[in-house]
This record gives sequence, C-alpha cells and structure tokens, in this order.
Amino acid sequence: MGSLSLERVENLRWLGRYVERSFTTLRFVLATYDEALDKTEDDWRGQLEELGFSEDNADPKGFFHDALFSPTLPISIYCSMSNALDDAVVLRDVIGSESVAYVQMGLDEVMSASKSETPLLDLQSLMDDILAFKGSCDDYILNDAARSIIKCGISVERMDLYTRLGYRLEDLKNEASKLASRLDRTGMPYDHEAFKEIVETVFDEGFPQNASPQTLRDLLGLLARLF
Repeated sequence: MGSLSLERVENLRWLGRYVERSFTTLRFVLATYDEALDKTEDDWRGQLEELGFSEDNADPKGFFHDALFSPTLPISIYCSMSNALDDAVVLRDVIGSESVAYVQMGLDEVMSASKSETPLLDLQSLMDDILAFKGSCDDYILNDAARSIIKCGISVERMDLYTRLGYRLEDLKNEASKLASRLDRTGMPYDHEAFKEIVETVFDEGFPQNASPQTLRDLLGLLARLF
C-alpha cells in the first residue's frame, strides 16, 4: 500500500462504498417509485426496508423522501453523501481537489433537491456528479493502490445492495470479476476463502435464476467477511 496508512485505506474503501450507496439507492428509487405509489396495499415500502428504512411512516411520499434526504437515517442518500464528503476531504492529498469537488457538488445537489418540488428529477444531477467522480479517480489519483481500494469499495457496496434488494443480480458476476482484478493491487488483507465462495456462488450456472433466499443471505455474510 506504499505510503497509505491503515486509516487512509479505510477512508478510501468507505469513500467508494458511500458514493456507490448513494448511486445505487437512487437508481433503485427511480426504478421503483412510480410503481410503489400505484400500489394500494401496504407493500409500497418494498425492498427499501432491507436497507434499513423501517421507520413508521404511513405516507409513501414521506417514506421515499426520508429514504433520500433524512439526516438521521444512516442509509439515506443525504447521509451517504455527507459521509463520502467527510472521507474525501481528509483524502484530498491522495485523490486530488478535483475528485473532492465532485463529491461536494453531489452533496450540494442532494441538499438542493430536498427543497425542490421535483426532487427525483433534480437528483439526476447527483448521478452525473457521481459518474464524474468515478471518472476523476482514473484521471487524478496517481496511486494505483488508492484507485483500486476505492473501486473495490464501489464493487463490494454494489454487490451488497443488489443482493439485499434482489436487484440486478445478473450483474454480480461482472462485479466479482472486477474485484478479482483489483483486490491484489490494493495491498489490503482480505479473506481469500470468502472471496472464493463469493465467486463460486455468483458464477454457479443456476445463479441468479435459482438462487434461494438462503443463498442470498449467505452471500451477504461472505461479503461482510471479505475485509
């Protein structure tokens, strides 16, 4: 890991995770919001409760608003981007001011959208900022290990969220392949046996079509063991 301290390694990994948490949560909300509001039974909360949005809010719009903007729900997009900015700021000398600026712009977009009449439309700009941040990592981060740590954090968070949500499970093979190409470039210790089991699970010929709830729970446990 060269000159990267253990604390900075954690900051880099969680920067990737928090940024991806915001991105994937927003993509999922955009994909399910209208459908959820059209449902008449009390199942509009859907898979978001799997992420921790379990507060007692009977209004669908209020529930989704909190999922996006609550300052007290750790899984909300607002909290995720706030945490990402905290990590980015202390990593400025590693990731560059340009990369920090994209995270700051993303949080600004969230705060602006929270006051908007059309928050989901306005949050499209957040997705642009996160994509720009991901691109800036390749342009401005000179330390290969630092880049790889961020990208591993992104992949692990994406796999975790997709598994919890039962969303885009077919993409887990691609994320596992990305991890395989990057883990050893980070210099981070990781659980090789857990990663082997992750790969075996997602590349099984019956996955995801025949994946049982227990299979997905086991996969989440393996992802939690990885680092």
